[in-house]
Amino acid sequence: RMGCGSSFDASDGPRTVVVFGSTGLLGGAIARRLLQEPFLYKVRCVTRRSSGEKARELAEHGAVIVNADLGETKSLEKALEGADIMFLTTHYWEEKNKEKEVIKGLNAIDAAIQCGVKHIIFNGSENVKKIIGKECNHLDSKSAIEEYIREVGINFTILRLPFWLENFYSVFKPHKLKHAVYAVALPLEGSELDVMSVEDVGEIVASILRRPRQYYGKTLNLSVESLSMENIVDTFNRHFDNRKFTDPKIRIKDMEKFQFPGSKDLAAMFEFYQSGQAVRDIKLTRKLNPHALTFDRWLSENRDKVEEALREAN
Repeated sequence: RMGCGSSFDASDGPRTVVVFGSTGLLGGAIARRLLQEPFLYKVRCVTRRSSGEKARELAEHGAVIVNADLGETKSLEKALEGADIMFLTTHYWEEKNKEKEVIKGLNAIDAAIQCGVKHIIFNGSENVKKIIGKECNHLDSKSAIEEYIREVGINFTILRLPFWLENFYSVFKPHKLKHAVYAVALPLEGSELDVMSVEDVGEIVASILRRPRQYYGKTLNLSVESLSMENIVDTFNRHFDNRKFTDPKIRIKDMEKFQFPGSKDLAAMFEFYQSGQAVRDIKLTRKLNPHALTFDRWLSENRDKVEEALREAN
């Protein structure tokens, strides 16, 4: 078939890594980290917005920017031609359509096989519906893609990420109750939350690629630390002494009733976290990235972004 040349051997020089979602948080973190070692990796960043600012920044750091769409097989084969490694992450929230996300993921896997890619690293998930009996579209989609990867016989490493600290300046930013008082609304109901910064996944991928064979066929369940609601609120209060943060003690059943799109999926995600079935390995995560940030350090380093989100919080 058209679109795929042969892949070269790693001993011929730098390995070519194709990174999907490179203008997003996760793909961007991985691309930026691998671009620091040009003698080891040629980084090819796939985007549908090759003229955007983020793509330009990656190009300035040495990335080759490729225009491709997970919905178009031909464009994927072109993007993966001659590649050794593929990092794949798929997006649910753009279209909020689980079936479409799964099809796009499968398209990328098929194209990788067609092009002779030797190793796929995928941002996967457990099957939440199987575990708690409720749909969790943005995770169940990744679980379906993960199952396909296991079936097709390609070398793979699955990453399962915990709650992203970056959520604290986006989807789960504290919301304003009154002047200088904010609620951190996470339905933990006494359980603990595994967390890490997306930025730190870059170093984890670099560690995997240093000894890829050691991680073939492995599922890596990542977390830097496990936090109680008390830890989270205390940490916010310590860092922002001009504001007061509180725990509104929100429950899963409250979140299920929220009217915003995806609230049921997010409620199911927290129910899954509470179930104790989302087993994450802090020791392994710290071995793969000894410098991964705790929430406390992350808040010090990302104060500006959180500050800005708080100013916008209504």
